[in-house]
Amino acid sequence: MEIISGSAKVKGCGIVNPVIAIGNFDGVHLGHQKILKKTIQRAHALGGASLVYTFNPHPLQVLKPQDAPPAITTFEEKAHLIGRLGIDYVVCEHFTRQYAEQPPEEFIKNIICDRIHPREIVIGHDYAFGKNRKGNVALLQKMGEIFHFKVQVIDNIMIKNIPVRSTTIRRLIMLGKVSLAEKLLGRPYCLTGKVVHGKRRRIGFPTANLSPGKSLIPKSGVYAIRAATPLGTFDGVVSIGCNPTFGQGQMTIEAHLFDFNADLYGREISLFFVKRIRAEKQFPDVAMLVKQITKDIAFAQRILANYHPQELP
Repeated sequence: MEIISGSAKVKGCGIVNPVIAIGNFDGVHLGHQKILKKTIQRAHALGGASLVYTFNPHPLQVLKPQDAPPAITTFEEKAHLIGRLGIDYVVCEHFTRQYAEQPPEEFIKNIICDRIHPREIVIGHDYAFGKNRKGNVALLQKMGEIFHFKVQVIDNIMIKNIPVRSTTIRRLIMLGKVSLAEKLLGRPYCLTGKVVHGKRRRIGFPTANLSPGKSLIPKSGVYAIRAATPLGTFDGVVSIGCNPTFGQGQMTIEAHLFDFNADLYGREISLFFVKRIRAEKQFPDVAMLVKQITKDIAFAQRILANYHPQELP
């Protein structure tokens, strides 16, 4: 898959008969995947290329930073997941206030049609675009008649009577409901970051202490996880919180990996959240904390022994 930085650079790429999926695609969840798979299918049918048109940063980070949601995926994670599905190109437009001021008709004509020349456009049923999000499916279909492209509209997906939406998935993760979030994502939620120095080795449980690369952190508590490290994949538990037993106050993410005692300091690891085991708790002494951690590990091992994810990114 090729990543193109800006629609102005598409012309020189020799893209033939493009079928375009347009959207933010944060999380690349099952609803997004349905759109992307349809894009690939239609591109193959037309003998053309499949293309995702997206933007970075998230529009609200530019227009209303105080209301901007934390990202489920970084752009790098998003591009990786899109590429793995088989999309040929990702066009990433830099989102600015000037970009946001385009009326929907101008956006479709000047950006999508004049620069990319789509044969077909694939969108979700509630897709909105252009200034103040005034563009909708009906307008896009009308413009398709003028500029000779077809519009494929994909219905929403429901899982356990829950609509699969990025907003819903963010909320589930922040509530600690990572198992349900996984069902909507089609894979476990992943938090990637560098390992920094920590303190828990003093109580007999070596930990990899994560400095995450994004701000969407699951609710405080203890979780069963699967960790991808430079030395392989390991099961484990992670504690998210302020270590109230030690009175630290500062939020930390501390992962204990089973049957692992190597030094990961300064290296990047990815934590895949499988299930929340319990809430964060203050213990009267270290001995009680150690006893509870031992129970947490045993419980997590039972969970993970029977855990077979749909996929790991």
